[in-house]
Amino acid sequence: MSHTNDSTDNSGGFWSLANIILGLGFAGFAGVSAIALIAGATKYTRAIEHPAPPAAAAPTAPAASAPTTTAPVAAVAAAPTAPASAPAAAGDVVVVNIKPGTANPMSYDTPSFSVKAGQKVKLTFTNDNPVAPLQHNLVLGHLGSKDKLIALSNGMMANMVAAMAKGFIPEDPAVLVHTKLLNPKESETLEFNAPAEKGDYPYMCTFPGHSLIMNGTMKVE
Repeated sequence: MSHTNDSTDNSGGFWSLANIILGLGFAGFAGVSAIALIAGATKYTRAIEHPAPPAAAAPTAPAASAPTTTAPVAAVAAAPTAPASAPAAAGDVVVVNIKPGTANPMSYDTPSFSVKAGQKVKLTFTNDNPVAPLQHNLVLGHLGSKDKLIALSNGMMANMVAAMAKGFIPEDPAVLVHTKLLNPKESETLEFNAPAEKGDYPYMCTFPGHSLIMNGTMKVE
Protein backbone atom coordinates (compact mmCIF):
# COMPACT_ATOMS: atom_id res chain seq x y z
CA MET A 1 0.00 0.00 0.00
CA SER A 2 1.23 3.43 -0.86
CA HIS A 3 -0.04 6.91 -0.06
CA THR A 4 0.32 9.79 -2.52
CA ASN A 5 -0.30 13.24 -1.05
CA ASP A 6 -1.46 15.93 -3.52
CA SER A 7 -1.63 18.66 -0.89
CA THR A 8 0.14 20.82 1.58
CA ASP A 9 0.64 20.16 5.32
CA ASN A 10 -2.30 20.56 7.72
CA SER A 11 -2.96 23.95 9.22
CA GLY A 12 -5.46 22.41 11.56
CA GLY A 13 -6.43 25.00 14.18
CA PHE A 14 -9.26 26.90 12.52
CA TRP A 15 -10.65 23.97 10.56
CA SER A 16 -10.51 21.69 13.60
CA LEU A 17 -12.59 24.08 15.70
CA ALA A 18 -15.12 24.47 12.88
CA ASN A 19 -15.20 20.69 12.45
CA ILE A 20 -15.92 20.13 16.13
CA ILE A 21 -18.84 22.59 16.15
CA LEU A 22 -20.43 21.25 12.96
CA GLY A 23 -19.68 17.62 13.82
CA LEU A 24 -21.43 17.93 17.19
CA GLY A 25 -24.36 19.61 15.47
CA PHE A 26 -24.73 16.77 13.02
CA ALA A 27 -24.40 14.20 15.80
CA GLY A 28 -27.20 15.93 17.72
CA PHE A 29 -29.35 16.10 14.59
CA ALA A 30 -28.85 12.38 14.03
CA GLY A 31 -29.97 11.66 17.60
CA VAL A 32 -33.14 13.80 17.29
CA SER A 33 -33.96 12.14 13.98
CA ALA A 34 -33.62 8.70 15.55
CA ILE A 35 -36.04 9.65 18.39
CA ALA A 36 -38.55 10.99 15.84
CA LEU A 37 -38.36 7.78 13.85
CA ILE A 38 -38.97 5.65 16.95
CA ALA A 39 -41.98 7.80 17.98
CA GLY A 40 -43.44 7.57 14.48
CA ALA A 41 -43.02 3.80 14.43
CA THR A 42 -44.80 3.48 17.82
CA LYS A 43 -47.74 5.61 16.64
CA TYR A 44 -48.03 3.52 13.47
CA THR A 45 -48.02 0.25 15.45
CA ARG A 46 -50.83 1.48 17.74
CA ALA A 47 -52.89 2.47 14.71
CA ILE A 48 -52.58 -1.06 13.34
CA GLU A 49 -53.49 -2.70 16.65
CA HIS A 50 -56.56 -0.43 17.20
CA PRO A 51 -57.99 0.47 13.76
CA ALA A 52 -60.94 2.82 13.52
CA PRO A 53 -64.30 1.13 12.70
CA PRO A 54 -65.15 1.31 8.99
CA ALA A 55 -67.77 3.88 7.98
CA ALA A 56 -71.11 2.56 6.71
CA ALA A 57 -71.31 2.61 2.96
CA ALA A 58 -74.13 4.65 1.41
CA PRO A 59 -76.58 2.66 -0.76
CA THR A 60 -76.06 3.11 -4.46
CA ALA A 61 -78.69 2.97 -7.18
CA PRO A 62 -78.28 0.24 -9.79
CA ALA A 63 -76.77 1.58 -12.97
CA ALA A 64 -78.55 1.07 -16.26
CA SER A 65 -76.87 -1.57 -18.37
CA ALA A 66 -75.58 -0.45 -21.71
CA PRO A 67 -73.50 -2.20 -24.33
CA THR A 68 -69.90 -1.19 -24.15
CA THR A 69 -67.05 -1.67 -26.52
CA THR A 70 -63.66 -2.44 -25.05
CA ALA A 71 -60.85 -0.79 -26.94
CA PRO A 72 -57.56 -2.67 -27.13
CA VAL A 73 -55.02 -1.38 -24.62
CA ALA A 74 -51.68 -0.48 -26.15
CA ALA A 75 -48.70 -2.05 -24.43
CA VAL A 76 -46.44 0.54 -22.80
CA ALA A 77 -42.77 -0.30 -22.88
CA ALA A 78 -41.04 0.17 -19.55
CA ALA A 79 -38.34 2.80 -19.56
CA PRO A 80 -34.89 1.24 -19.27
CA THR A 81 -33.27 1.56 -15.88
CA ALA A 82 -30.02 3.55 -15.88
CA PRO A 83 -27.06 1.40 -14.87
CA ALA A 84 -25.48 2.10 -11.50
CA SER A 85 -22.29 4.11 -11.61
CA ALA A 86 -19.17 2.00 -11.38
CA PRO A 87 -15.54 2.94 -10.71
CA ALA A 88 -13.33 3.28 -13.76
CA ALA A 89 -11.03 0.33 -14.47
CA ALA A 90 -7.58 0.71 -16.00
CA GLY A 91 -6.42 -2.81 -16.73
CA ASP A 92 -6.51 -4.67 -13.42
CA VAL A 93 -6.63 -1.41 -11.43
CA VAL A 94 -9.92 0.08 -10.21
CA VAL A 95 -9.78 3.88 -10.00
CA VAL A 96 -12.14 5.49 -7.48
CA ASN A 97 -12.53 9.23 -6.83
CA ILE A 98 -14.45 10.39 -3.75
CA LYS A 99 -15.33 13.89 -2.50
CA PRO A 100 -17.69 15.31 0.15
CA GLY A 101 -21.29 15.29 -1.07
CA THR A 102 -22.76 18.33 -2.82
CA ALA A 103 -26.25 18.21 -1.29
CA ASN A 104 -24.93 17.16 2.13
CA PRO A 105 -21.31 18.21 2.74
CA MET A 106 -21.18 15.93 5.80
CA SER A 107 -21.33 12.89 3.50
CA TYR A 108 -19.39 11.29 0.66
CA ASP A 109 -20.52 11.79 -2.94
CA THR A 110 -19.85 8.08 -3.49
CA PRO A 111 -21.91 6.02 -1.00
CA SER A 112 -20.56 2.71 -2.34
CA PHE A 113 -18.38 1.14 -5.01
CA SER A 114 -17.56 -2.43 -6.02
CA VAL A 115 -14.26 -4.21 -6.65
CA LYS A 116 -13.18 -7.78 -7.22
CA ALA A 117 -11.46 -9.77 -4.48
CA GLY A 118 -7.70 -9.17 -4.64
CA GLN A 119 -8.02 -6.44 -7.28
CA LYS A 120 -5.73 -3.42 -7.09
CA VAL A 121 -7.53 -0.26 -6.04
CA LYS A 122 -6.43 3.35 -6.57
CA LEU A 123 -8.68 5.48 -4.34
CA THR A 124 -8.36 9.27 -4.28
CA PHE A 125 -10.17 11.34 -1.67
CA THR A 126 -10.35 15.05 -2.51
CA ASN A 127 -11.65 17.24 0.32
CA ASP A 128 -13.30 19.84 -1.88
CA ASN A 129 -16.69 21.28 -0.93
CA PRO A 130 -17.50 25.00 -1.34
CA VAL A 131 -20.51 24.90 1.01
CA ALA A 132 -18.78 23.57 4.15
CA PRO A 133 -14.98 23.58 3.77
CA LEU A 134 -13.99 21.47 6.79
CA GLN A 135 -11.34 18.91 7.63
CA HIS A 136 -12.10 15.31 6.72
CA ASN A 137 -10.33 12.00 6.33
CA LEU A 138 -11.22 8.64 4.81
CA VAL A 139 -10.66 5.47 6.82
CA LEU A 140 -11.35 2.06 5.26
CA GLY A 141 -12.12 -0.65 7.79
CA HIS A 142 -12.08 -4.43 7.76
CA LEU A 143 -15.17 -6.53 7.10
CA GLY A 144 -17.92 -5.89 9.65
CA SER A 145 -16.06 -3.10 11.48
CA LYS A 146 -18.49 -0.20 10.85
CA ASP A 147 -20.03 0.00 14.33
CA LYS A 148 -16.67 -0.45 16.01
CA LEU A 149 -15.03 2.34 13.98
CA ILE A 150 -17.94 4.72 14.66
CA ALA A 151 -17.59 4.06 18.39
CA LEU A 152 -13.83 4.58 18.26
CA SER A 153 -14.29 7.79 16.26
CA ASN A 154 -16.74 9.35 18.70
CA GLY A 155 -14.72 8.10 21.67
CA MET A 156 -11.85 10.37 20.61
CA MET A 157 -13.86 13.34 21.92
CA ALA A 158 -12.51 12.40 25.36
CA ASN A 159 -9.05 13.69 24.38
CA MET A 160 -9.28 15.93 21.34
CA VAL A 161 -5.70 17.21 21.62
CA ALA A 162 -4.19 13.72 21.46
CA ALA A 163 -6.62 12.65 18.75
CA MET A 164 -5.78 15.69 16.62
CA ALA A 165 -2.09 14.80 16.79
CA LYS A 166 -2.99 11.43 15.23
CA GLY A 167 -5.23 12.93 12.55
CA PHE A 168 -8.24 11.34 14.27
CA ILE A 169 -7.19 7.93 12.97
CA PRO A 170 -8.21 5.15 15.40
CA GLU A 171 -5.27 3.00 16.48
CA ASP A 172 -7.01 -0.32 16.00
CA PRO A 173 -6.54 -3.45 13.83
CA ALA A 174 -9.98 -2.74 12.35
CA VAL A 175 -8.37 -0.02 10.18
CA LEU A 176 -7.34 -1.35 6.78
CA VAL A 177 -6.03 1.82 5.06
CA HIS A 178 -6.57 5.54 5.62
CA THR A 179 -5.74 9.03 4.42
CA LYS A 180 -4.41 11.70 6.75
CA LEU A 181 -6.71 14.44 8.05
CA LEU A 182 -7.10 16.69 5.00
CA ASN A 183 -7.72 20.42 5.00
CA PRO A 184 -10.13 21.89 2.41
CA LYS A 185 -8.89 21.51 -1.19
CA GLU A 186 -6.34 18.86 -0.17
CA SER A 187 -6.36 15.32 -1.55
CA GLU A 188 -4.64 12.02 -0.98
CA THR A 189 -4.45 8.81 -3.02
CA LEU A 190 -4.43 5.33 -1.49
CA GLU A 191 -3.21 2.32 -3.47
CA PHE A 192 -3.93 -1.14 -2.09
CA ASN A 193 -5.19 -4.59 -3.01
CA ALA A 194 -8.80 -5.38 -2.19
CA PRO A 195 -9.18 -8.07 0.51
CA ALA A 196 -9.57 -11.68 -0.59
CA GLU A 197 -12.68 -12.18 1.55
CA LYS A 198 -15.89 -11.04 -0.13
CA GLY A 199 -18.31 -8.74 1.68
CA ASP A 200 -18.98 -5.12 2.66
CA TYR A 201 -16.04 -3.06 3.92
CA PRO A 202 -16.98 0.29 5.53
CA TYR A 203 -15.22 3.59 4.96
CA MET A 204 -15.88 6.78 6.89
CA CYS A 205 -14.56 10.10 8.14
CA THR A 206 -13.41 9.46 11.71
CA PHE A 207 -13.36 13.08 12.85
CA PRO A 208 -15.62 12.88 15.95
CA GLY A 209 -19.26 13.44 15.05
CA HIS A 210 -18.79 12.88 11.30
CA SER A 211 -18.86 9.10 10.99
CA LEU A 212 -22.59 8.66 11.75
CA ILE A 213 -23.44 10.31 8.43
CA MET A 214 -20.18 10.51 6.48
CA ASN A 215 -19.66 6.85 5.60
CA GLY A 216 -19.87 4.42 2.70
CA THR A 217 -19.22 0.83 1.62
CA MET A 218 -16.61 -0.87 -0.53
CA LYS A 219 -18.25 -4.05 -1.84
CA VAL A 220 -15.77 -6.85 -2.53
CA GLU A 221 -17.27 -9.33 -4.99
